[in-house]
Amino acid sequence: MNRSKWAEKKAYQLIEKLEIDDFPINVEGISERLNITVIQQPFENNAISGLLYRDGHNVVIGVNSSHPPTRKRFTIAHEIGHYIMHEGNKLHVDNDVNFRVNFRLTNNESSHDIQEIEANAFAAALLMPEDLIKKAITELECIVDLSSDYDDHIEQLASLFEVSKQALLIRLGKLGLVN
Repeated sequence: MNRSKWAEKKAYQLIEKLEIDDFPINVEGISERLNITVIQQPFENNAISGLLYRDGHNVVIGVNSSHPPTRKRFTIAHEIGHYIMHEGNKLHVDNDVNFRVNFRLTNNESSHDIQEIEANAFAAALLMPEDLIKKAITELECIVDLSSDYDDHIEQLASLFEVSKQALLIRLGKLGLVN
């Protein structure tokens, strides 16, 4: 199993454990249930999206409050991924570069890049689980293809899941649901 699939599986296990079955996924609620404190505040460096800090039993996710709501949601989901999958890190800071790390793994990537790929895959699966994406497509009675309503369908789905259009398109592509 590749690392992205492993990360998706971890997200699905969390969804099952917390009995989540509807969208949009409440990432702040998930954080609360995991005893993680989420603090939103502007960061001096606007390129920093978020961070995860562990101090014993205290875990804090810091989110850049100047970012758009969809980005903040992805950041929280991404940091939850680090919390679940990368237990050895006391402090993890994510910036714009980390969020643009490609989802593919190559032999020359650092372990840091691999962790970012895993956290991105986890966040995408947590915010946009495959079964809920398919459910939404069915409920909207839309087929995501290159039809004249393509942009409208993407906009509707992104709005339903409270994610960016870019994140949704990447996820739909990974799931093979978009041409």
